[in-house]
Amino acid sequence: MSEKESELSRIIAILRDYPKGLTIDEVSRLLSISRPTAAKYLNNMLVAGQAELRELGRAKLFYLSQRLPLTNLLSLASDLILILDAELFIREVNEPFLEAFSLQREDIRGTRIEHSLLAPYVSDEHLAAIKQALEGQTATFEMVVRPGDAARYFRMKVIPLVFEDQSHGAGVLLEDITAMKEYQQQLEEEVRFRTAALVKTNDALQKEIEERRKAGEALARNEARLKRAEGVAHFGNWEYHRDSKTVILSEGAQALYGVSGREFPVAQIFSLILEEYHPLIRQATRDLVEDNRPYDIEYKIRRPTDGAVLSINSLAEYDRKSGIIFGVNHDISQYKRADEAVQRATKQIMLLNSVTRHDILNQLTILSSYIGLSKKMTGDEKHLQLIGQEEQVADTIRRQIVFTRDYQTIGLQPPQWTNVEEMVTKALATTDKDGASLVIKTGTLELFTDLLIEKVYANLVDNSLRHGNRVTTITFRYQQKEQGLTLIYEDDGIGIPEEEKEQIFERGFGKNTGYGLFLVREILSITGFSIRECGEPGKGVRFEIRVPDGAWRVPADH
Repeated sequence: MSEKESELSRIIAILRDYPKGLTIDEVSRLLSISRPTAAKYLNNMLVAGQAELRELGRAKLFYLSQRLPLTNLLSLASDLILILDAELFIREVNEPFLEAFSLQREDIRGTRIEHSLLAPYVSDEHLAAIKQALEGQTATFEMVVRPGDAARYFRMKVIPLVFEDQSHGAGVLLEDITAMKEYQQQLEEEVRFRTAALVKTNDALQKEIEERRKAGEALARNEARLKRAEGVAHFGNWEYHRDSKTVILSEGAQALYGVSGREFPVAQIFSLILEEYHPLIRQATRDLVEDNRPYDIEYKIRRPTDGAVLSINSLAEYDRKSGIIFGVNHDISQYKRADEAVQRATKQIMLLNSVTRHDILNQLTILSSYIGLSKKMTGDEKHLQLIGQEEQVADTIRRQIVFTRDYQTIGLQPPQWTNVEEMVTKALATTDKDGASLVIKTGTLELFTDLLIEKVYANLVDNSLRHGNRVTTITFRYQQKEQGLTLIYEDDGIGIPEEEKEQIFERGFGKNTGYGLFLVREILSITGFSIRECGEPGKGVRFEIRVPDGAWRVPADH
């Protein structure tokens, strides 16, 4: 064990003995180490999340952090969760997953999924979905596995992840739907049985009565199975009769809402829904009844029996002939808790990234100062040349660190309608255009984009000024055709060679950081935009941004 690890272990041990916290002086005295040494290790623990700081008057108390490890956080979820990195190595797995497949964590963690003990359960389709998740796509489908003698059915969801080092990964969530599938199979078998029985019926009244009796018994059995399935799958059916303003609930729906009975005034059921969701439900109902728009919403209820707050996903259809809205509610509280856990983990990762970037930039500032002093202390040409190369490397590192800050925020904020001319003007407000004139011919055009669209405009102009050689005019305009709308960016520089028209969007290509146009394409892809360069070499660049239908509008100019 190194000296640093030994000192950290001693500090952790002493903080564990004093859970109410110790000052730097107290740690220094108890461990017989210098105050600067104690301060250095405590501050390092603070940055790493191992310790927390509380101020009592002028005293600063350090105590051990009580953050929950990610492994424990994953194990709080009832769903099966598997975390993979970009090379398809298994990074993490929760306890429900290990129990379902009778595995130990050390059996699979750190191995490629197709070479692990999970390989018999992984199909080509699964691998393809995981690889698509690495590219930012989400996939959902059903699968059946047989880890033992009995088959188990899962709804598999593959989602993209980004780790704290900005590398991509994939999360695999398995929801056990075995009970629902077994019920579905039983129901299908029952339907086949009844159909076969009905085909064989004859015109004899006695036989028809007998068949109806059997059908009634079968229906009763099916209703009993449906009740059991509703309880297992946490869903319930409901009907809203608009004429009488009453709601009829199945037993599953009654259990969700914490009420007893079959028919209720709509106001009674509505009162169980948290008030903040009332406008959403009213609007969704109007849209369904008046415009036949899809009714697929999420809201929260407070169950009166135990006070629990549940997250509900509600789907419904409207029967115009009867004036009845038929719907099904699903308790998605577990999914919401898992999603919130992932979001909290993401925030912690982003905070750590921010602290790390800040520390690196501080060190780069110090390094730049030393480089500047080195230049002044030597007149040797070879030394100056080496120092100049060091300065370029430091500057490249600084730009790359700034890029990681921009890239990790892509897609975190919901898209908004933005006016093109206003965003271009804002993006270039502090840019030295080196004498080039800016022409904006977009009128009132608005695009539905990520707010980082401002960086798209800034990077396009920066690319022209850096590499256009003799740019005098930069133009933003758009074309509207039957195929849709295209936003066009042009300059009158030297253009881009044919062989580089696609390479310029690749990460790392170029003379500087190589991230500018790569970042442009990534930001645009968030809302389904695409970009290509189709200018004539020697006559300037022409970037065409294809805007999907529904993501652009041209308000009237008042």
